Amino acid sequence: MDPELLTVLKLPFAQQQEFFKGKLDIPTRKWDDLWKDQHAKGFMVAGAYKADLLADFRTAVDKAVTKGTTLEAFRKDFDNIVAKHGWSYNGSRNWRSEIIYSTNVRQAYNAGRWAQLTDPEQLEVLPYLTYKHGDSRHPRPHHLAWDGTTLPAADPWWDTHYPQNGWGCKCRVYGSTKKEYEAAKAAGKGEAPKSEIDPKTGEPVGIDKGFGYNVGKAAFGKSWVRESGEMRELGPWRKEKYPFLPAKLTGSAPPVPLGPELRTESQLRDSVPVGIYRDKLGDSVGVTEAVADHILEDQKRWDGREQYFPLVPDVIENSQEIWVGFMQFVNSGRVFIRKRYVKAYEIEKGRVVGVLADTAKGQMIAFDVIRSHDLTGGRLRSGRLLFPKR
Repeated sequence: MDPELLTVLKLPFAQQQEFFKGKLDIPTRKWDDLWKDQHAKGFMVAGAYKADLLADFRTAVDKAVTKGTTLEAFRKDFDNIVAKHGWSYNGSRNWRSEIIYSTNVRQAYNAGRWAQLTDPEQLEVLPYLTYKHGDSRHPRPHHLAWDGTTLPAADPWWDTHYPQNGWGCKCRVYGSTKKEYEAAKAAGKGEAPKSEIDPKTGEPVGIDKGFGYNVGKAAFGKSWVRESGEMRELGPWRKEKYPFLPAKLTGSAPPVPLGPELRTESQLRDSVPVGIYRDKLGDSVGVTEAVADHILEDQKRWDGREQYFPLVPDVIENSQEIWVGFMQFVNSGRVFIRKRYVKAYEIEKGRVVGVLADTAKGQMIAFDVIRSHDLTGGRLRSGRLLFPKR
């Protein structure tokens, strides 16, 4: 191949950069604190639990993803970050820096390639995907056996076998024509290989633990599927203990009176406290009539919660707790980050309610009131705690 073309192919591309920029920094202690699809929207470095340490790592990785900096350049940043923060990590310097660099760069590439390969116009020309084993000194037997496997882009085999399929995996996927698919079939490569589950890893045999998912689908979804409103919360989260949190939320007096009962759509929309508010983490949150749409989508939600609309600004700006979780569209597989703002109020003596506001990409998308005497968790505390910080 022409050397100039090789250089172009190695340059970062828009979807690759979009993938990485769409991540939220998540402090973690262990590599599996984020699990599978959650990695598509969360940036982590195992053991980097301090926000400023993780932010510096993100800056270094961002340069590698968006500017194509080399491993050696990244190692210089790695050394500076370790020295600056006095960070203690597992493994050798070369091994650890290579794992951080290669995993993030390759997964950003793989996610971006999925977006390109499954673009509707691309699928009209190249409706099939072909697995290509990477150039490795020590090839994994199963990855080598999958080389040349050519299947429709919608085949469920790609849900678990789209690269990366393990630590250091260099395998890739390319688009293929109908003619190339027919040739693969003739060569015995046109059907999905068996995918028996390895009891030691919980993944299909040949895939490392935690890698049996499609990072591109989690980031961008399936272009041929129209997303419905059906979502699920990704989990299970690792059960973390927060000993500094009170076992039960205690209520404070509402800073403003509650609103009236509303009976018409226009009243509902007019009562939304439209505006931009800043939370305790310094992030801005936009509140629009989309909150009213959330209620109007399901009449069961028109249950009196609209009376608590006047408290929305206070819930966001003066939250008792802020949580982050990962939600996934059931039919497309696309993942998005949900932030949850929580505060309890003593509406009258002895009567405490929990109020929550859910946001995505800085916009409030849902609102609820928990009218329960037991405000110990459940629907209020969901995901990983962002505030207060331990």
